[in-house]
Amino acid sequence: MTDSKVRGFFGAVVMWLLFTIFLLVGLGAMFTSFLAGLIMLVAASIFVPRLNRIIEEKTGVLITPGMRAVVTIVCLGVFSYTSSRAMDIDRAEHAAQEASSNQQKAEQAQKEKREYVSANNSAILSEINMLIAKQDYDAASALGSQYSNAGSFEIDQAFSKVSAHKAEMESKQKKASLLDAIGKIKQDDYKSLASTYSQLAAIDPSFQPNADKFSKLDKKRAEEEKVREQAAAERARRQSMGLAWNYTDSEDGMSGKSVRRAFVSSINTVDFKFPYGGTQRATLTIRKHPRWGTSVYVAIEKGQFICGYDDCDVRVRFSKGNAQRMSASEPDDHSSNLLFISNASSFISQARKSDKVYIEANFYQEGSRVFEFDTSGLEWK
Repeated sequence: MTDSKVRGFFGAVVMWLLFTIFLLVGLGAMFTSFLAGLIMLVAASIFVPRLNRIIEEKTGVLITPGMRAVVTIVCLGVFSYTSSRAMDIDRAEHAAQEASSNQQKAEQAQKEKREYVSANNSAILSEINMLIAKQDYDAASALGSQYSNAGSFEIDQAFSKVSAHKAEMESKQKKASLLDAIGKIKQDDYKSLASTYSQLAAIDPSFQPNADKFSKLDKKRAEEEKVREQAAAERARRQSMGLAWNYTDSEDGMSGKSVRRAFVSSINTVDFKFPYGGTQRATLTIRKHPRWGTSVYVAIEKGQFICGYDDCDVRVRFSKGNAQRMSASEPDDHSSNLLFISNASSFISQARKSDKVYIEANFYQEGSRVFEFDTSGLEWK
């Protein structure tokens, strides 16, 4: 066989195969939508070789593969749309039929219910009243609900009565349960007390004052807690900046005993002239040393305190008290950036009672400068 005959053979096989597929789809679609099925049959016809030759003979138009593809795509699009529309219509009709059927069933059930109630009105009422007498309100409510709205005024009235009794009983039970719960709540648990009393007030308004009282106490406590948290956060922030007391413990190498320090930086800063330029804070330190005892000293990073061999004075003011002179001295190594304040015990005693301490000292070529320290919360023994 030549190549052209082979191609012609396989082309015919493919066309008959596509014709069969579209034919089967079209015939199947006709069960749900005649129009959709007809469209697929039209699409199937363009794959019949003999029909293609007849069209070419009659009209002189050659049906090419491209034309078949276009027709197929158009037919598939129209088929999809018509099939979808048909399914939507079918679902809507089915839903309407189902709704109509359900309505008919409901009407029939209501009719049977009315007939039953009419025939057994006295017996139903008697059973409801018997359950009420036993205070079995759940069973009476269930029975009343089953036969209410069935044309019997007496049963409807009895059902309303049962509902009222049941609601009253449930309120009493809930009230008793809440009162029992209050007895178990700690008296300082304002949040739980406020919540429980609010539930009681919904049942009995006489408990509303208690609900308001504990609600206010809970709100006040929450506000106080918020203030404490903010204060703690501020303390932590100031401590991280060195503006609140920090504490360290180290070991004295010679005695092997602990050296305790408490230190705080000044709130204000100074900026000296060259060569000590740059913003800096002073540091106030309390030290307890196993060999040298308890000391208080103030230090700066850059600069020179004026204090000779005969010692000197600094002016100190504790909170809003009067300024007082206190003796001071240089360290043994004569470092000029640190001053020891004499009578450490008196200084510490007054600092414990003060929120602020102000220290004024003289500096070389800078005159006197005052440093302000926040000394609140000092923990020192």
